[in-house]
Amino acid sequence: MKNDRTFASWPHFLAGMESGINERCVERTLSQWTRRLADGDERAWVWFHERYYLALLRYAARCSGNPSAASEVVQQAYLRIARHAKPFAEEADFWGWLCCVVRCAAVDHGRHVKRRMVLLEKFAHWRTLHSGDETAWHLSTKQASAVAEEALAKLPVDDAALLRRKYCDGWSTWELAADLGTTPKTIEHRLARLRQRLREIILRIQ
Repeated sequence: MKNDRTFASWPHFLAGMESGINERCVERTLSQWTRRLADGDERAWVWFHERYYLALLRYAARCSGNPSAASEVVQQAYLRIARHAKPFAEEADFWGWLCCVVRCAAVDHGRHVKRRMVLLEKFAHWRTLHSGDETAWHLSTKQASAVAEEALAKLPVDDAALLRRKYCDGWSTWELAADLGTTPKTIEHRLARLRQRLREIILRIQ
C-alpha cells in the first residue's frame, strides 16, 4: 500500500517539476515583470536588481556628483520604487521613470547632507576663536558630516531633535515653544545648554 501511494504521487510531483521548469523558461515581458514588481514579488525584485542596479548606480553617481554616495542614493531610490512601482510596457518609459526616482533621491540626499553639516558650521567660528587655529575646521564635506552626526548621536534623542529643528529645519524659538508647550525663554535656555554640550562633544571628537 505504501508503494502504491508513493507511485500515485508521482504525477503530481512531475507536474510540479514541469511547472517550475516552465516558469523559469518563460520569457516574461517588461509589463509582466513590472506588474509583479509592483506586487512585491521576490523574483521580480531579483530580476530588477540584476538588470538595473549597476546602471542606476552609475546614474546616481552622476546625479549626486559624489560616487561614494551613489549606493546610498540607490538604496533610497529602491525604497521609493517599492512604494510606487507600477506596470510599464515600454523600456524607455520605465527607464525614464527610474531616472526620475533616482534624481529625486539624489536631491534629497544632498539636502540631508547639508542639514547634517549646519550644526557643525555654526560652531566653526566658536572653535576657531577657542583654539586660535583657523585651519581647525577646514574639513571635507564627508568629514564634517560624520563629525556632526557622531556628536548629535551622543545627545539624548529629544535634545538632538530640538537642535535639528532649530538649526537644520529653521524653526523659530516661538514655534518650538508653541509646539512643546513652553515659553520661548525656556527654549532659548535649553538651546544654550545644548550648544555648549555639543561643543564639548565635538572638541572631544576632534
